[in-house]
Amino acid sequence: MALTCWSPRSPDLTPCDYFLWGYIKRRVYVPLLRSVWEELDYRIDICRVTKGSHSERL
Repeated sequence: MALTCWSPRSPDLTPCDYFLWGYIKRRVYVPLLRSVWEELDYRIDICRVTKGSHSERL
C-alpha cells in the first residue's frame, strides 16, 4: 500500500473556495439559527404565561 504525502498547503483550495464556503454558511445558517432562536423565545413566553403548566400548543 503506497503512502501519499500531501503538501501542507493544498493547491486544491483557493481563497475563492474559502469565500464561497463562508457565503454559503451565512446564507444557510443565519436564517436557520434565527428561526431556532425565535421558536425558543416563543416557547419561553408560553412557559411564562402558563407559569410552567401544561400547554397543548407545545
